Amino acid sequence: MRHLTKTIAILFLVIFTSCVEDFLDNEPLSFVSTDTFYQTPDQAEIALTGVYNILSANNINGFGNNATYSRNLMIMLNGATDEALLRSPNVNPNYSVWGDGTFTAQSNFINESWVFFYAGINRANVLIERINGIDGFSGNRKNEIIAEARLLRGFYHMILSMMHGGIPVYDAENLDDSLPRDTIENVYRLILSDYEFAFNNLDHRSEVLGRVNKWTAAGLLAKAHTYLASAKNSGLKGFLDINNFDWVNSDEHYTAALGYTQDIISNSGYKLTNNYDYLFRESTKEQQYEEFMFASEASSDPSVNVVNIVVNAFIPQGNVNTRGGGSGWYRPASELYDKYSNGDFRRDHNVTGNMNSSTRFEFINGVKYFVPRPIPHPNVGYMSIGKYRMVDPALKVLPNWASNINLPILRYADVLLLHAESQFFTGDEAGARTTLSLVRSRAVKDGFTVSDLDDAYRQDNFQDELLEERSRELCYESWRRFDLARFNKFDETITSLSTTRGFFNRRTAPVIQTNWKEERIWLPIPTTQLDLNGNLIQNQGY
Repeated sequence: MRHLTKTIAILFLVIFTSCVEDFLDNEPLSFVSTDTFYQTPDQAEIALTGVYNILSANNINGFGNNATYSRNLMIMLNGATDEALLRSPNVNPNYSVWGDGTFTAQSNFINESWVFFYAGINRANVLIERINGIDGFSGNRKNEIIAEARLLRGFYHMILSMMHGGIPVYDAENLDDSLPRDTIENVYRLILSDYEFAFNNLDHRSEVLGRVNKWTAAGLLAKAHTYLASAKNSGLKGFLDINNFDWVNSDEHYTAALGYTQDIISNSGYKLTNNYDYLFRESTKEQQYEEFMFASEASSDPSVNVVNIVVNAFIPQGNVNTRGGGSGWYRPASELYDKYSNGDFRRDHNVTGNMNSSTRFEFINGVKYFVPRPIPHPNVGYMSIGKYRMVDPALKVLPNWASNINLPILRYADVLLLHAESQFFTGDEAGARTTLSLVRSRAVKDGFTVSDLDDAYRQDNFQDELLEERSRELCYESWRRFDLARFNKFDETITSLSTTRGFFNRRTAPVIQTNWKEERIWLPIPTTQLDLNGNLIQNQGY
């Protein structure tokens, strides 16, 4: 059997339908030979849609099931941290292992995400190489397509590397399905090069809503530079030679990140949208585009079948058919609840009760949403993750389990937090604290002030304060695992999980702590890929 990743991505360029309504003018194609397909600018645009599709793909040539940002990656990257815990062991085992930390190299989700991302990388490589033979583009469009494809190629490599450490690097259309894992240094050499090319060749906004642009590239450059700098400063262990950060000059990387974040703040036109909760609802996309710089896009058109699935774990528990609730397989850790002060709106939005049988509802921009119960403290058994919200099921045109919500990958608030981090580590603590105050300003409840939040959250150790603020603002947006790893705080966080405070902590935290080993900061290389490629080596501890 040929290596599944390459078989899917190289022998056939499988192109699915668009991730955004604006993409839908592109006719979906499948099983198209790369030798006969790349003939016209329109075909290049369709191929680019296929590269984007990895972010929310339902399957790849019939393989996998929502393996990246549309569902599974949220489960893998948010679970078993100080934000999200498994409700109980009596849920689907594919999901449960990521909520209690018992995942292994045989876990289905780990292999599916690997295959999906490498399919995206190879779609990008095929497009980048084949587009040079196509004429007839308007203006600079050919170069822009290459830049978008390179940004996505860099991003797919970056997320794989943040998950696994050193990984095989594919920077060209390549039929060799047996490349070994490369060093993190070489992986990031490609990532930074791809992002820099995109930054220098993309416009301030795409003509197609939801596509990446110059400032997406700048934000991802800031992400990459701060990741490397913090990993080096914190002494993040690689456990394998290919995973070490000895080569990193953290001062240079933080200086680079500061330049990119300042450029975004000064020139991008992105902003903090006024209402925090509007960022996570199905019907408020206009406000989301004020702040979202990169997202897993979904469509409200049922015929397109491009949806994001938050019903299993990331909306309040409740009847999906009558209240727009979910299964509640994952629940907030008491540690997340305790990070917020009483004056912070974000707590009451992100950590809620369930959707019980009451008829409480609210209208957001004229659209009806049911309202979850409030919670008095984290010891109640109905505490739910409330971050994402689906509309009243009576209003849905999609199946009730599906959502057309756009899930954020990079937003302006994150850029501000990266800016604060870069300010602090380049010597400007006062400026860094001012930037944190700006992020908090949107979260202040009536009757409180920003100073109240600043005073409640201030810590002598700015790094600890920053890491907690990132959790308060970005919880359930698939960055927590990486943040804990890059600041070398995973061990401390897991061992400090309360086993007495919080209904779900009492159930699940002891399991996580029993299973935890320090090398599990890195996820395993999938067993299936080790079987297919004898040149791959496994991460320590698996």
